[in-house]
Amino acid sequence: MNFSDLMSLRKHLSIQHHVPGRIRIKFGLALLADPRAKAVKEAAKGRRQPACVRDVRVNLLTRNIVIEYDPAVVRPEILHEALTTGDEDRFNQLAAELEAVSAA
Repeated sequence: MNFSDLMSLRKHLSIQHHVPGRIRIKFGLALLADPRAKAVKEAAKGRRQPACVRDVRVNLLTRNIVIEYDPAVVRPEILHEALTTGDEDRFNQLAAELEAVSAA
């Protein structure tokens, strides 16, 4: 899972808890019908993770995604703002920053 996968699904997501290095995200049931969600599922199985992502866990029962990441590489405030901003221009800027980090 790279951050662009997560960003493409943000309309289905809400942050439940976030400390530097670990974010817990609640997802809506509509996420299960979104074909882009496959990338998140694959990431939970240990596939397609950039080096800055340490672990991804998906719990379908509680509808949670927990992502553990390297806060020295991924700035927590950028990740948080990208998932919560309503400003599309700002979102695009933040998403580009996260994509650059996950591609490195």
